[in-house]
Amino acid sequence: MEQFKDSHYFHIPSQGNIYTLTEIKLANGNTIILVASLKREIYYFEYYLEASQGGIVPTTKEVSFTYIPSGAEIISLDAFNKSSVNNELVIGITIIKNSNDSNTLETFLNIYSQLEDHADFDIENIAQNCLTVELSFIPYKLMHTYLITWKDNKILSKEIVFVLSGSDNLVHIYHENTAEHVYKELDSKERFPEFSKTPSPVVWIDICHINNYTERVTAFGCECGYVKLLKVNTTSDKLVYNFSTRFGNYISNVYLYLERDSKNSEELARIIPKSILSERKETRPVLNLVVVNSILPPILFCDVLKYGLSNYVTLPRHDDTTVFTCCIVADIDFDSYKEILVGTSSEQILLYKYDKKETQWFLEELKFISGPILSMKYIDISGDGVKELVIFSMKGLHILQHDTNNIQRKLCEKIEKLTIPKITHL
Repeated sequence: MEQFKDSHYFHIPSQGNIYTLTEIKLANGNTIILVASLKREIYYFEYYLEASQGGIVPTTKEVSFTYIPSGAEIISLDAFNKSSVNNELVIGITIIKNSNDSNTLETFLNIYSQLEDHADFDIENIAQNCLTVELSFIPYKLMHTYLITWKDNKILSKEIVFVLSGSDNLVHIYHENTAEHVYKELDSKERFPEFSKTPSPVVWIDICHINNYTERVTAFGCECGYVKLLKVNTTSDKLVYNFSTRFGNYISNVYLYLERDSKNSEELARIIPKSILSERKETRPVLNLVVVNSILPPILFCDVLKYGLSNYVTLPRHDDTTVFTCCIVADIDFDSYKEILVGTSSEQILLYKYDKKETQWFLEELKFISGPILSMKYIDISGDGVKELVIFSMKGLHILQHDTNNIQRKLCEKIEKLTIPKITHL
């Protein structure tokens, strides 16, 4: 990963965990990062345009969210924007606070939002407006997804709901009751039949909508090593298939990804002739699943829509003593093929790449980071159209940017392929 250069580092006074990094997409196209430590501190990070300096400047700021009492611990964090034209931001924070009874823990899901739509982003205003949901379990993974409602084969609504796993071996769904201005729990058996009771708490969940939101593919992994993959028809809320397997150790991450992003295909269709694009067109989406086991090597399940969990490969291991903590999949070298990046407790990122000639995955490179790695994201937070690698370690937040010379070279190569005709057959 020599193409990445260290851009910025922000130290956090106390460590977070695998659940306390999230991003928010603003209406103006900018992206901000929210990170939380276990001891109540929550910070946001962004790049903003500084006209006097003629460039973008990184900034970090601690935000004081209400209804997080002294002594409480933050367990997980998630955020989303309900609107594509305004900033209707919603931030979810799960906390544990000490009770007067030494044998009892009080747990809550705090949901923060703006009272009205605003074009301007004001996180201080959001942090003061809180709705609290009391929980009867210890919270784990907090995320969001779409709740699709259909009518006459058309999407009636796409509501964003919170998905929260807990120590009760269940996954809970919370949606906003706009009439009463409260968040209530949905009956997951009715709208999310994939979330039945599990043999142990669910540690990580990933959800992917395919085929114009008519199908929802869900994967999750549990503390005991149990992994489940399910597909639901969203028009009827019925299970289409259900696969499961069990590993011998704690599952730290599951990651669903399409080999070809539908968004990228739409963009290519605007600039590439149909005759060329038709050669790349696939009759159906190819969806893969990466399962990161805390101790065993990561497993890649290939084309799960066709093979379920029966077609898989084991990624090479580098160090027998490390713990695998997180995973992202992205095309970081701009060759149109995605790489797998796995974070570890030994302060390393493992970069796996697919060898098309040998038709196998290999460990291409190691990237050392100061501190055990908790989570990673590959997003554009600088607003220049090129994504950055965001790494959250036990010591702080690391921002790695692509080398500008490498970006320029890759861009020229792609433009040349699009503009210079092939004349080798003449």
